[in-house]
Amino acid sequence: MSNKTYNELLIETSELIGEATQADEAVFEAGEADRNTLLPLLLELRVRYTVLLSRLDSVYDQLLQPQKRMIVKRLLESCLGRLIEIKHDLVELRVSDHTFDDDEALVKLQVTPHEAEPCIPQFFIRERAEEIESRRQFVLDTLRKLGYEPPKPQPLVLTEQQAVIIIQSHERARQGRLRGQFMKEIRLLKEKGRDQKGEMSAAAATAIQKVWRGFLARRLTKRRKHEEQLLIGMQLPPYSESESKKKAEEVKDYRRTLQMEREQEYQTALVTIEEQLRAQHGMKINEQIGDELRRWIREYYDRTGRFPEMPSEESGGSRAMYSRTGTGMDSEISKSSPVSSKESKRSKESKDKKNNKTEENNKNKEEPEDLTVYKCAPSAFLKDMVGANEEYEDIWKFKDDIDNPHERYYKDMIEREKMVKIEQEIRNIVDEMMRNELELLQAAFDRDRAQKGKKSKKQQKKVRRGGKKNKKKKEKDLTPDRTTESLFEELVANGIIRPYPLVNIDDFVGEKCYIGSATTEDGVEALPCLGDVRQLVKEYCILPLGSEFVRNHAPLVRSVLITGAAASGKKMLVHAICTEVGAMLFDLTPANIVGKYPGKSGLIMLIHLVMKVSRLLQPSVIWMDDAEKPFVKKIPKTDKTDPKRLKKDLVKIIKGICPEDRVLFIGTTRAPWDAEQKLLFQCYQKIIPIPRADYGSISLLWRTRLHKAGALNPRLEISCLSRVSDSYTMGTLLAALDAVLTTKRRLQLRVRALTAAEVAVKLSYWEPVYAEQEAAADSWWYKTPMEKRRQKIMQRLEELQAEVENGG
Repeated sequence: MSNKTYNELLIETSELIGEATQADEAVFEAGEADRNTLLPLLLELRVRYTVLLSRLDSVYDQLLQPQKRMIVKRLLESCLGRLIEIKHDLVELRVSDHTFDDDEALVKLQVTPHEAEPCIPQFFIRERAEEIESRRQFVLDTLRKLGYEPPKPQPLVLTEQQAVIIIQSHERARQGRLRGQFMKEIRLLKEKGRDQKGEMSAAAATAIQKVWRGFLARRLTKRRKHEEQLLIGMQLPPYSESESKKKAEEVKDYRRTLQMEREQEYQTALVTIEEQLRAQHGMKINEQIGDELRRWIREYYDRTGRFPEMPSEESGGSRAMYSRTGTGMDSEISKSSPVSSKESKRSKESKDKKNNKTEENNKNKEEPEDLTVYKCAPSAFLKDMVGANEEYEDIWKFKDDIDNPHERYYKDMIEREKMVKIEQEIRNIVDEMMRNELELLQAAFDRDRAQKGKKSKKQQKKVRRGGKKNKKKKEKDLTPDRTTESLFEELVANGIIRPYPLVNIDDFVGEKCYIGSATTEDGVEALPCLGDVRQLVKEYCILPLGSEFVRNHAPLVRSVLITGAAASGKKMLVHAICTEVGAMLFDLTPANIVGKYPGKSGLIMLIHLVMKVSRLLQPSVIWMDDAEKPFVKKIPKTDKTDPKRLKKDLVKIIKGICPEDRVLFIGTTRAPWDAEQKLLFQCYQKIIPIPRADYGSISLLWRTRLHKAGALNPRLEISCLSRVSDSYTMGTLLAALDAVLTTKRRLQLRVRALTAAEVAVKLSYWEPVYAEQEAAADSWWYKTPMEKRRQKIMQRLEELQAEVENGG
């Protein structure tokens, strides 16, 4: 695709952003609204921002012009943050973490359910590729020094009997081919000996023609049927990368290299142009600003008989003085002084705290009455998105790029930006000089009139108070003299930081629940599918961690608990989260920290190292497998891992994660009902249960995996195999498939097609998820805070509806 294509796509996307932001602002202007009317609006906005996210991601990934890419990135991050905010509003509206797509919104926007799932921006990894690879290589090198070797693929090893059988079968096949060739030669010799003048009868020729023409017709019909099924998507094409896809990827990679070259040119131009402008205009600007300030101070003194107070740099400096006029100058400057601004801030904070307390009390009092009304939380991204889109429309939308076909930087834009920066820096320097001169003049003026200044002591007292507060916020650093690399190496050597397999989140195969919105409208709770779990992991874990700007301003999720049966994909999701954002993985599983950092002091050091290094190497994921063990009431005697070692400190670790820290605590467990529920729910903010695999997800798994392995054929009954696979986890199904498709069986696929019976027989060796385990998981889920809250609200709504009906 060319530069023109991506520029046109960006123009269309800008128009769609304008439509989405208008609809979004209308929701905020409406204020409190009925939940039933607000829900479809938010669902439509969610789909709109999802489409915009994928468009902006493709444009940002391939656009060459470096100055234009800066605005596109602002739009991309704002769109991403707003999407997360809408998700949290929908969770509060539905009182459920799973927000199913609205059918009307999908039809209106002409979007498929697959397109309505948020994509993961490519810049999460691509802009940090070198850093991620260097960290991963450092971990592997450190482990190699300690004697650890990464697992290698095992070669095919045959027993003596299997080797003899393979050799015998190949020898018999060779002998058969030789015998067939020998018999063919004998037949040809016999035919040559016949009378060449003999002619076939008309009946024999007709019969041969009939059979041959029928064969050709059947083959042509079969081919047409296959092509038609490929066209309408009933059959999958052979699993092989087409030449067109390869060429498209090559073009994208080439544009990415050009993009890096343009960025390097732009960065060097920023430095060189700034140096040139400083050399040409620096002295002139310094003299102009100094003359203006001295003339203004002289006029002020002649008019008022005293010297002005120079505003601080934070309040605007000398520019703030020029924006104010004559008599009101002194009062406005005094209002903008640092002391008054601090006092006003404190008074505002105290008022805000009082207002928040009163609002919370009012909410608690009015909660049963206002269940049908909801007000969206204020957005931290909408204003920035609107401003970035307006800036794009003003500067870039109608800009003619004929003179810049290679998408290089614009020098005039850099000069304007740098002139503003240089002028501001010089103004700050001149302002500081003027402050010193004014202090000397004021001191001489006071000395002449024998006056003393009394404001300095008050300012010092307030500065000291601020200093005391800052001292309380500081945490004690137990390793002040050690470098990040030494701490990193220590944690790797102790197995706390560990390598993980590279897995994409889309490898977690599963269909979405397509009837969720319709069933919830009818008052029936919809059961989520594996595709909904994948989307939830993206929204809570991957998307906020990938961008620092989004993490700082989006609703904060500190910890997530992933529950599910054995081999349901919990560890795979943890590895996918780390892979998609390029995070470091810290393993605090009780079995992993046995014998490491012993004693109370050792535990304090372990927590300190994990929190410090996770902040230094962010984004980071702190993972604990068997998350229920620290909160188990009775520890089995056979368990010697001391699981309760971190029981008291887990809440402190999780609460210590700030919005500025791109750190996420993830727990995985098979049996969360074994733990003390109160302590478990105090630790984990969000709970993501992995449900039993549904028919659609299992069918999709078999179809994709068999197609990738080249074992998919029309005779293989996918539907029957999916029914047989019910109540098995996805990991179990993949293990059974790997056990069936050995190297020998893959070689035989051309001769003997794979059947569903082979997989079903092999699957019978594994244990399914029994009904008792599902019942225990369901009963535990109804005790979670989110589900309890939903049940209470549903009960209150039913009571209100009954009162209305009885009153009517």
